[in-house]
Amino acid sequence: MALATAGAALALIAWTIGGLALVRGAERRALRRIPPPSWRAAAFALGATACAVAFRATPLEAVACGATCIALIVAGDADARTGYLFDAITFPTALLITAIAVAGGTTSDAACGVCVLVGSFGALVVFSRGRLMGLGDVKAMFAIGAAFGPLESLVAIFAACLSGIVWTAIAGRFHRSARVRFGPHLAAGSGFALVGGDFVVHRMMGL
Repeated sequence: MALATAGAALALIAWTIGGLALVRGAERRALRRIPPPSWRAAAFALGATACAVAFRATPLEAVACGATCIALIVAGDADARTGYLFDAITFPTALLITAIAVAGGTTSDAACGVCVLVGSFGALVVFSRGRLMGLGDVKAMFAIGAAFGPLESLVAIFAACLSGIVWTAIAGRFHRSARVRFGPHLAAGSGFALVGGDFVVHRMMGL
């Protein structure tokens, strides 16, 4: 078990390096400039690695939830700087989490989580014509739903929305024309679910 845990930690560190490289390349192509290394994203991603290993029951679950959180940290950091939530990291993450769900026999939970998040918020994008949320945010939610399942993913989204509301209030941007970059808040929500999602769902709510 200790060897499997160490392997999960190494896999997440490798995923962090790969994710940072993917986003840096996408940012360079989109903005026509070479972005500086994001040490902030790297530090938070390493913290997510430690939390995944410490708070998740199995190494496979640690990799799935940790990789999702790391990807959203990296993507959210780029979103905060550039306004882009790059497909270069959200698509590979979705594929990885899907493969892990198939390998771990959690396909039904993953599919339910994806349907709940992508279905609900995808409809919001369509009916609001992108005014309330961008399609990039919905793409990022695919990995959250697949990794955390239908119940913990709702915890993640609730925490993300709460983070967005608090940040908007602090920044004094509560007006109709305000545009909130939701990527960083998705990262915060997935981080909360990574650490406390199981506790909230199974112990506080008794589900």
